[in-house]
Amino acid sequence: MQTILVPIDFTAASENALIYANKLAVRLPAEIVLVHGNAGAALTQEERNGLLARLRALAERLRYQQLTRQSGRRIAYHYHLAGETLPAGLEVLVAGYRAELVVMGMTLADCATATAAGTPFTLLPEKVSCPVLIVPPGHHELPSQVVVSADFTSFDTRQLARLTDLGRTPAAHFDLVQFHAPARTGLAAVKKALLRARASLRSADVHLRAEEDILEDLSEFCAGQEAQLLVVATTDGCLTRRFFHPHYTQTNAYHLRIPVLLLPTSTLPTTACCAQCGLRQAAEARFHARLSTAGRH
Repeated sequence: MQTILVPIDFTAASENALIYANKLAVRLPAEIVLVHGNAGAALTQEERNGLLARLRALAERLRYQQLTRQSGRRIAYHYHLAGETLPAGLEVLVAGYRAELVVMGMTLADCATATAAGTPFTLLPEKVSCPVLIVPPGHHELPSQVVVSADFTSFDTRQLARLTDLGRTPAAHFDLVQFHAPARTGLAAVKKALLRARASLRSADVHLRAEEDILEDLSEFCAGQEAQLLVVATTDGCLTRRFFHPHYTQTNAYHLRIPVLLLPTSTLPTTACCAQCGLRQAAEARFHARLSTAGRH
């Protein structure tokens, strides 16, 4: 039995994530841990009991609204009140519950102004050791068309076999795509890596594309393939944060309309790759330098 963690803040976004997690729990199968963050250590027992009752009521309501009685009864729910914010404590919960997946609702934020106290997914690429599934608003069935974007020359293809469990059926179709710089040479090795990855799946096509803007290119590729799930494996934390920038709602970007699965590929922070993040990091460095200088006087 697998374990799925679902952060719940009682918003529509987190409720939507639980709806999707329920479908996965029946498919895998898996048990679900509903986590409410930033509950605080100063809560009275009555307040804690009230929060736990709200979590249970949400789980039971969605279980019987969404699933057949037989399927709903197969899901075991657990409930956890975390004293700290989720960015600070989510990895501890992942390790403690031995979770294979985190499912959370999509919230949009400017990556250049995000802080440690900001939205949870902002820090996920560097902070969480298991895959994280971001579910956008709307109704989403489990996918039959999946796009996987990675650098397949270094990608652990064992992760592909586990992805088949997330599909609507074991026969879900996969498109494996790798983007490269237009002037890059040595593409024969990349093609060979793509073919090795394809051998890990029952049904997959491979694509090697020249890159102009990786995020725009990937979103357009998903639209062309009518993808129902995008899987992203990258060590570029800045890129994954850019995925959820609110300005993409103005163009109705395709990648904001389908679930996105972030695969863990690094536990170290990455350097900024966009001008906005560079400016933010420089401003933070100047601020900390001033604090350090003031402390010496």
